[in-house]
Amino acid sequence: MTANSDKSKQDNKAAHRVLAGVLCGASVLSLVLSLVMPPISQAIANDTQTVSAEGTVMGGGSSSDSAAVGNTSGDAENQNSAATSASAATTVGKGIYKPTSIGIGTNIDVSTPDPGVATYVGRDMYIGGKPSDPSILDADNAPTGSYAVEAEGLAVVRGKLAMNPLKESWPYEGIGAGFRFGTVGFGSQFRPVDGSTVLAVAGIDSAITNMSVGYSGDLPGKTTVGAWNKGAWVGKARTADSAGYDYTAKIAGPITYWNTNNGRQSVVKTQGYWYAGENVQDSTLFNQVNFLKDINGKDYSNYSGETGYLNTLSNQLNSFAKTGKVSYGVAPACDKDSRYIINKYNKTDCSYGLVFDGSYKTINEDCADTSLNGKQFKNSERLITFKGDNTSMQQVFTIDASQLSNTYNNEYYRGVDFAFEDIPEGASVVVNVTGSSNIEFHNGWRFWWNGIEISRGYETQYSGKELGEAYATASQSIMWNFVDTQSLTIRGGIAGEDRADWEYDGATTGAKWTDDDPAAAMIGSILVPNGSFDDHVTTNGRVYVGVDFSMNSPKVAAAFGEGNSASVIDMDQERHNFPWSGSYTPDGSSIAWSKVDAADGTKLLPGSSWTIYGTVKDAKNGTGPIVTVTDGAANDYASTDGKLQFNYLNQKADPSKEISDSNPAFTYYIKEETAPEGYQVSDKIYYATMNNAGESVNYVQGYVDENGNEVPFTPSNTTGAIANTKITGTVSWTKVAEDDSSNTPLKGSEWKLVAKLNDGGTEEKSWTVSDRVSDQSTSSDTTWADTDTAPGRFTLEGLQPGTYTLEETQAPFGYELNKNTYEFTVSSTNGSIKWTEGKSPTIDANGAYISDKRSVTSVTIPVTKSVRNTDWPTNPDGSYVAFDFSIEATGAKKDSVPMPDPKTISVAPADSTKVNDIVAKFGEIAFDKDDLAAISASNPTGEKTYTYTVKEVAPTTDAIDKLRYSKAEYQVAVTVKPAKDKTTGKYSGLTTSTTVTQVKDDMGNTVNKVIGTANAPANAIPASTFTNVKVLTDLPLTGAGWTENSMLLVGAGLMLLGGIAAGAYWFATKRRQDDPSDGAGR
Repeated sequence: MTANSDKSKQDNKAAHRVLAGVLCGASVLSLVLSLVMPPISQAIANDTQTVSAEGTVMGGGSSSDSAAVGNTSGDAENQNSAATSASAATTVGKGIYKPTSIGIGTNIDVSTPDPGVATYVGRDMYIGGKPSDPSILDADNAPTGSYAVEAEGLAVVRGKLAMNPLKESWPYEGIGAGFRFGTVGFGSQFRPVDGSTVLAVAGIDSAITNMSVGYSGDLPGKTTVGAWNKGAWVGKARTADSAGYDYTAKIAGPITYWNTNNGRQSVVKTQGYWYAGENVQDSTLFNQVNFLKDINGKDYSNYSGETGYLNTLSNQLNSFAKTGKVSYGVAPACDKDSRYIINKYNKTDCSYGLVFDGSYKTINEDCADTSLNGKQFKNSERLITFKGDNTSMQQVFTIDASQLSNTYNNEYYRGVDFAFEDIPEGASVVVNVTGSSNIEFHNGWRFWWNGIEISRGYETQYSGKELGEAYATASQSIMWNFVDTQSLTIRGGIAGEDRADWEYDGATTGAKWTDDDPAAAMIGSILVPNGSFDDHVTTNGRVYVGVDFSMNSPKVAAAFGEGNSASVIDMDQERHNFPWSGSYTPDGSSIAWSKVDAADGTKLLPGSSWTIYGTVKDAKNGTGPIVTVTDGAANDYASTDGKLQFNYLNQKADPSKEISDSNPAFTYYIKEETAPEGYQVSDKIYYATMNNAGESVNYVQGYVDENGNEVPFTPSNTTGAIANTKITGTVSWTKVAEDDSSNTPLKGSEWKLVAKLNDGGTEEKSWTVSDRVSDQSTSSDTTWADTDTAPGRFTLEGLQPGTYTLEETQAPFGYELNKNTYEFTVSSTNGSIKWTEGKSPTIDANGAYISDKRSVTSVTIPVTKSVRNTDWPTNPDGSYVAFDFSIEATGAKKDSVPMPDPKTISVAPADSTKVNDIVAKFGEIAFDKDDLAAISASNPTGEKTYTYTVKEVAPTTDAIDKLRYSKAEYQVAVTVKPAKDKTTGKYSGLTTSTTVTQVKDDMGNTVNKVIGTANAPANAIPASTFTNVKVLTDLPLTGAGWTENSMLLVGAGLMLLGGIAAGAYWFATKRRQDDPSDGAGR
């Protein structure tokens, strides 16, 4: 006998109290993206299977509490009867279908079938608090324990699952069975059909490298599920009359076990069982592979990531135009004598009285939110109000992430409440939370829906009443889309009224209190495509998280029958699965169509707006509209621009009966009000008969002719494609020279035409436009044909409506490129051209003119002046003497050559900081296109060289004494030619190259020496150097002059002559001494 069968014999079937749901019907909806992304629509929406409809709720207490309440089966039958789906109205007319809500219920043996995913986690899921470093999880580094108890519906975890459940829920033989996936004892009962998978753990791309807990024989890196304290179960209960469905799980990786009991597998099917196989080493749940593509027949392999379904959905929702406004304030007060009473869902004797009196409170110790320890906060709740337009079936709001905070007007409030106003019946709600701020706030205790405070609507006493219905409707209507959020933390409600130090007659010992109560539930679905969600409250709707998801309720608030609870009313954290109503219904009909280009039937056209009517007459006269649908905005449930869809139309007069001759399907008529930008509005009325309901779309089937006859589309048009004809415009301009009053066209320019995608100026498409000098081919993907044959004149035809820019990329030869960007708009109404103010050409009665300056380039010729053998001479007043230099043109046409002005410059030190080798420049010598040579075969670019002579001008009077002035001369050759852009190869103006050659040295001797680099660019022309020398002699300044070297040579010569003379004298004396004829020699 196996351990499981041993324990089955001891099954203690306690009486199970079955509570009623309040709302009727099994109408569940598929999502906005159903047409283009069926996996998303199927994941979020209900399919059309028919089973016993049972009321549902969000909220929830201990799931197993229902097993402890001794209600009779008769009570259960009465409750179930109250929860049965009400029949639709006897007859309805053409118009908007009002979906019925998933309600409240506790009968786990029946459910509204959900073929999709209730909880999707893109990386790792924690039943507990995620450690700061989750890479290695073991006995010493475990998830923080959590009193979370259940997750309704299918949970898909792409990464790994780490559980540390503390609640003694669903006890069997005195031991809590652990966390329950799939079924909740008190919730919506909106979950997969019997036998389905309700937990999938794939172990892909996890942040948990090793999980060394409860594994046997395998490396911890292979472990995908860890169970500290307790594990989880997914199937039937054994301790209640209502056992529920026989669900299963798909888990990659090896079998793991409870860390506290290595004989109990971490995930089993049935409550209280120790394993899900033949023995403790065997399991039908673990060691499964490659199953993300097929979980209950759906593919979840591409849900997360940048291009995954969650991001696609989030971006689509964020693209919807806002229909409402958001405001901020403070929620109404309640004093201690008129407290706000909260109850456990089925017990009014398990209650707690809340006070919101605006006083200041402090909790000095032991807060789950450690930032609250010793923090003073205001005992009131902040209120964020979303006010709709009371018209659109899709209400859209945008709120900055920084506003989801307990801080308001520089004060910290105990919680954040929400209110939704003017939301039409049956409308869905999107709240786009934008901005990259991390979000953390304590949820408040109250919630308003169309003027009703509904947060207690989960209580059984409100089943079938306005409060319960409003609670369920809000839960299904709202989608919180956290577009950019990286980290979302929703903490539980603060409940300290039972503390003595709060001075509300609280208990001095054993007080029930917490700063993190999960019963302060979040209402609506939650989408966090790019971040993690640390959840401390019960959630009611879908939860889709791109990274990590934690069900984290760590703090004990009080003790009840099952032991400790994180809630002061024993309603611990649960995931309650509600569909989002932005989707289909099984009984309502949807109509769909698309807009395409008449010339290209596959090109979708965004931006049209349509009205749906009940009759042809109303459509013609514009009377009695049912609803207006705008592409990508109000009431459009299609996810792709250019496709339109409305999901809420009555299908037939008697919804309870099949379509027949006596109960025919309704036909609706649509008329285009606004065409896509750049297209003509269609003048036809189109029709669609509602042959299908639920997920099967009714595409527009044809049009109504002038005689009122319905003409069907061709058989190939199966998706209601409606064509529109383009509106086009023509723009013209002329290229002229600046200051040319006659506006003579200049040939040879090229242009870049850009069609702008949006107001931000993003480039959508660009074309090259060349001046037409002969017949051009038609426009292409890269060129736009100039249809004006006159050189210098441009005409561009066939421009679609929109905004364009025009930039010159090649100027006419000899002209500067015009760097202005011109902008014009082609009207989507009539194709007319309007130039943008401040970005317009010169316009007169004869046309538009865009001018260019002549291309001008210039050079400045530098000289360097030096003085040797002396300091720079000064004038009597102490100023430095200036030396003059001249520049002259050479050649036969030297009188017409461009010259600087003036032609003479003076050079002297500016101050005493540099008193030699002074550099100066002549003024600019400017060249334009007229200074080029004639273009010929031998000179195709028209380059031309100009030659100048630079020399020093010696003074005729007042020359510096004993200073020899330089007689050097330099020839400066400047070559002018057209410039080409290195990148484009196009002419972009003029350029020069200059060669400086010394033809005489400072002594006036003829030389031929290139100075510096030949053909130097304009910014690197070498300087012509002139050196004046101080002469060190009184001899006249003629001939060679007395330079330092000359003096040395003369000195050396004199010394040589002196030596020769001394030697001669010595030799002569010696001879006289040695001559015997000389009497002196004796």
